[in-house]
Amino acid sequence: MKNRFLRLIILIFIVSVVFYFNGGIEKLLKSQTVEAFGDLIVDFHVPMGNPIFSLFNMKPGDNEGRNVDVTNNGTVSRFVAVKGFRTGGLGDDPKIETELDLVIKEGSNTKFGPAKLSDFFAASSSTNGILLDIFNPADHRTYNFNVIFPTSAGDEFQNKSVVTDFTFGVVTANNLVINEVFYNVDRRHGLNEPKDDDEEDEDEDERRFGIKDKNHHNKKKKTRLKYQWVELYNPTDKDISLKNWRIYNNSGRFATIRANKKIKAGGFAVIAKNASPWRFWFVPRHILRIELGSYFGDGFDIDGDRAILKNPSGKEIDRMSWGTDTSGFTPPAVNPKVDKGHSSERQAPGFDTDAATDWIDRNPPTPGG
Repeated sequence: MKNRFLRLIILIFIVSVVFYFNGGIEKLLKSQTVEAFGDLIVDFHVPMGNPIFSLFNMKPGDNEGRNVDVTNNGTVSRFVAVKGFRTGGLGDDPKIETELDLVIKEGSNTKFGPAKLSDFFAASSSTNGILLDIFNPADHRTYNFNVIFPTSAGDEFQNKSVVTDFTFGVVTANNLVINEVFYNVDRRHGLNEPKDDDEEDEDEDERRFGIKDKNHHNKKKKTRLKYQWVELYNPTDKDISLKNWRIYNNSGRFATIRANKKIKAGGFAVIAKNASPWRFWFVPRHILRIELGSYFGDGFDIDGDRAILKNPSGKEIDRMSWGTDTSGFTPPAVNPKVDKGHSSERQAPGFDTDAATDWIDRNPPTPGG
């Protein structure tokens, strides 16, 4: 399996959140009202120099909330996540965060909790943090972070406080990924197109010799295969040469990228047997298009198959599957076969947890973006 890890790219400055109970005011980290990091724009709604939260002398039953606005100002979809961790505070065990309740909401939708703040620290310490939402380009959402001091809190939590940092980011991979696969070709995108070479050969034989090819089904299959395509995405901050990278299917056979072309940082590449698919799909001019000269393995099977991406050294970098083939995920799982004319695409470019739930049935397909 692939030897890589998922990372939470920290895009948002550290948010200083202080919860102070019957003690002195903790030293606060300062923030701006609005910050832009990468494609995300975040508004914390506090003036320059003011803390996000400043809570002290709260009584059981009190609560404090803060709205945070997040906007995707980029051109591709992003899966946004949040992390939280303790950076300071007063008081011995039991710490105050084991008693405070945290709820994160987006409108009426609860994204986390209600759960103890300490549980939030633990859950968000995973590689991906707490997943919030997929943000399409220009999407905007407001999240409410609400901390509650339960009425049941005992005297042992008096004079205790906690300082916690929150970070936002996007979940992505650290190497190339297969981002979209078009395997179930329909009539609008090449299947049974009269100008197809295979169909023309069959028509010519029948016209000249009165012979109906017994391998008619195989010819139609071959026609379908040359209109299949795969889209790769580079989530890293460096251009990557695609020369001698390979794409396999479940036959064990592979197609090699011979062209000495680079996929740009944050860029896409659309790969096909030849230029035939470009007649039926709009691929922006700035998107890399690569013609292999051969099928993906022996061609993708509609009902179940896999796509495996290996680098020039033969190391597996990414894989996915669909239908009856469940080998593309850890643990093995079903990514349902898409309808004819649809594609199988990641929920967001580069969002890769090795799970079938990373993938959706995309209609219409979106080669190059």
